[in-house]
Amino acid sequence: MGQKREQAPTWSGAAGRALFGAAIFFILLVLIFKRPIAVAFLLSALMFLLYIPLGHAIDRFMHRRKLRTRQREQPERKTRQ
Repeated sequence: MGQKREQAPTWSGAAGRALFGAAIFFILLVLIFKRPIAVAFLLSALMFLLYIPLGHAIDRFMHRRKLRTRQREQPERKTRQ
């Protein structure tokens, strides 16, 4: 079985997800909450700027957690072989 190498989190990945989230936020503000487009754009831009560091921090936390779990499992695998 080949092991899948886990990619470290990147700022560009966090920015891509933040852009997607901000776009959904913008659409919801305009269509459901009936906000003016200028207000919706401003709030979405603020959310975009907030989502980037939060998303990267969550990605980094999850990546480190997965690496720690793999390190703990490695000695168990060697003893079974």
